[in-house]
Amino acid sequence: MNASQQIELGKLFFEDGIPGFSQLQFFQLIQEEDSPFYVLQSVEDSNVSFWVINPFSFFPDYQFNLSPSIKNALRIDEETSVAVFNIVTIRESDQVTVNLKAPIVINLSNRMSKQVILQEEIYSIRQPLFAKQAAAKG
Repeated sequence: MNASQQIELGKLFFEDGIPGFSQLQFFQLIQEEDSPFYVLQSVEDSNVSFWVINPFSFFPDYQFNLSPSIKNALRIDEETSVAVFNIVTIRESDQVTVNLKAPIVINLSNRMSKQVILQEEIYSIRQPLFAKQAAAKG
């Protein structure tokens, strides 16, 4: 039986930290092998980590526009490759939600990252990740 392997995807730099953790700027993105879940682990404080997902794996229609100020802060232009992740929370009764209102945007060329609060009203900070199982009909 093989233990699952972790894949380190590199260090990320959050100039402004993550809301609530503004003092922490350096994070490591780690993927559990063959899993849609990633861990965003603080390099500076081992007690701070977040579960994150690639939102497009679960919400293929997810889309948003970045403001010019965000693009400038991350040094993103038309040619820049970016990645997007969203923080996942496990709530009571094992409900799993994802924050679609505040994606983490990563400039893949320079590793600059920022959690962005979207202006779009259609996204929730507590979007259920998995639909509730429908009751079996008898």
